[in-house]
Amino acid sequence: MAGQMKTQETAVVRANRNYRGDYYRIDFEAPTIAGMAAAGQFVDLLPPDAPHLLLRRPFSIYDAEPAEGRITLIYKTIGQGTKVMSGLVPGDRVDLLGPLGHGFPAPAAGQRSLIVAGGYGCAATYMIAKYADSPGVVMLGGRNEIDILCDESFADAGFEVQVSTNDGSRGHQGLVTELLTAQLDALTPGEAPPAIYACGPNPMLKAVGDLVMARGLDASLSVDMHMCCGVGACFTCVVKIKADNQDGWEYIRTCRDGPVFPATTVHWD
Repeated sequence: MAGQMKTQETAVVRANRNYRGDYYRIDFEAPTIAGMAAAGQFVDLLPPDAPHLLLRRPFSIYDAEPAEGRITLIYKTIGQGTKVMSGLVPGDRVDLLGPLGHGFPAPAAGQRSLIVAGGYGCAATYMIAKYADSPGVVMLGGRNEIDILCDESFADAGFEVQVSTNDGSRGHQGLVTELLTAQLDALTPGEAPPAIYACGPNPMLKAVGDLVMARGLDASLSVDMHMCCGVGACFTCVVKIKADNQDGWEYIRTCRDGPVFPATTVHWD
């Protein structure tokens, strides 16, 4: 997993544009963070010129280009903080803390990757595909076609893109985990197990974990919990992890000890 090196950096907005619907894509000049970021890590952003917003907002790092000193985030305008973000223009300065958290483990050399992303869970998983040395499959799920993001980027990285929407407006009508089931059922006896990754709503992550563990496999899950400080001080984002004690589980912080955990270790209620 990626380590815990982090920095506080004043990042400069390069571009901030509407991507689709309520989704936006923002590019920052943040050379220090860009040089350390790995797939699955995140930054904590302090909304500028908004003294009424006291807390930082966590965002998965969608892409990082160390040579350009650039990081890219994808976000959805769902509250006051992201509304402020949508109004940022090139040249604006933003306080970032990152990269934070333990990210996804890289696939082994030549190992095929299966990525399951619900909604803008794709933002945390794109760099897996970008740096994989073997092609794989990404399964993108959403309520409708507006929620299907980054498919072009995954395709450019050489990954097969499969799509599932709840309403059938694009791709398979149904749950994205049904696409994963088909991929797992197609594995042949003796075939090297794929590296399996998932990011999205917790019910989806639980379903992914159940599917892979039923086949004796594991997966790396980026667990979705509300965060406050982002550095492990406030214990707001705790998740239950299996433990050898009387209860069979213990709380652990997703911001500091995650957000990525092996599926076999997560204790779902």
